[in-house]
Amino acid sequence: MEESIDMTPRISVILPALLGYDSVHAALDSWEAQTCRDQLEILVLCPEASRVSLPRGQTIVETGSLHLHEARAAGIRRASAEYVLLAEDHCIPDHDCVEALLRRVDEGWDVVSPALRPGELGLIAQGSFIISYSEWMLPEPRRASHVPGHNVVMRKQPLLDMGDQLERELVSAMFLMRRLHKAGARFFVDDRARMRHFDVTELSRTMAIFFAVGQGCGATRLRERSKLTRALYGFMIPLIAARHFVRGTKEYARAGRRAGFSPMCVVAGGFFACVWAIGESVGAWRGVESVTPNLWIGEIKPVSREQAASA
Repeated sequence: MEESIDMTPRISVILPALLGYDSVHAALDSWEAQTCRDQLEILVLCPEASRVSLPRGQTIVETGSLHLHEARAAGIRRASAEYVLLAEDHCIPDHDCVEALLRRVDEGWDVVSPALRPGELGLIAQGSFIISYSEWMLPEPRRASHVPGHNVVMRKQPLLDMGDQLERELVSAMFLMRRLHKAGARFFVDDRARMRHFDVTELSRTMAIFFAVGQGCGATRLRERSKLTRALYGFMIPLIAARHFVRGTKEYARAGRRAGFSPMCVVAGGFFACVWAIGESVGAWRGVESVTPNLWIGEIKPVSREQAASA
């Protein structure tokens, strides 16, 4: 069932499939269609092995009951390439995305981020995207100090060097990126490496996602602080929401209008910023161990082949 490719891969794509292998067909289709497919290793994180015959260059990593951040750590340790990419089941790369990323890898960058664009264009999806990912929409190619926590190519060795701390750094991957940058990693955003990020279109589910993401951020941000400090973090909710809202508004002015976003997406984004901020406060108070079991809600949202084809 497991086959290896003839050459050592340059990038190991680590794709979570916690709802089963069949749930990530659309994402796998896009990785299999890459112009540099022969330079990829695809590791699919599944609770149990698939009974289907896998394409050449794909491997199932059985994760059992591991939480998502633990499963990703297992994938990183299993990867054979020098670089890894923590893929998402709802982010679909263009067919030449890896080729563009590899050009930047050849230049010596430690972490390379693609440009992102929305896969869905409804108001809720636009509001979600403008708050979360618009910083990497229609970017200028540049050295960066901040990149997304997922869907970026990064050197594997600094991650392995974290040892037992790797799992905790993956609870909220944006903090992993901060740690790498602080340690001297060089980040680059490439406008020619492009992916479509699909956001949920249902209001209640989007709220649940932002609440879960906020809990992960708050718990990670204050995990070394006292219980009193974590409890008092609730007073920061207005400032946290305002920070996300201001960032989203600036990015709408920079790129959202050119991308055809509705002005009302800023209002929707502001609402989701408030939900995110409340989640941060709750997560800071509850702590990492308490919030971890439900963090998958913010990340596991696979795209169907029909969605990918119609976008």
